Amino acid sequence: MKIIVIRSGSSRLFSEFGCVHVNLGDVVVLSANTLCGAEPEGRVTTTTLYLDRDYVVDQVFWQHVAAFEDRLDAGKYLDTNYAEPTQVVRLGEERAGVLMPWLDELTDLSAKGLGYVS
Repeated sequence: MKIIVIRSGSSRLFSEFGCVHVNLGDVVVLSANTLCGAEPEGRVTTTTLYLDRDYVVDQVFWQHVAAFEDRLDAGKYLDTNYAEPTQVVRLGEERAGVLMPWLDELTDLSAKGLGYVS
């Protein structure tokens, strides 16, 4: 799974769904094996997160354990409710601004490597 957060600027996003315009405050969620390209409109800054699907299933199960019988139920739930290969979530500038420090911290930790412990 790939999550792309648009931090500044705008771009045209191309995929099997067609073409969509994304700006600051938009989050693009791509399922595994989804082809996607972008054509920036001027300068654009993004942060891209790659998540293992098993990790996401585990997190959904753990966060909502009362709603699922087991981990497999959480996987079926994701497959059913998030079947679209590409989704654009429009957070808006203000909410995206709240995310920026966390994204910066993830970037810093990633740059320091897996062995980093604070």
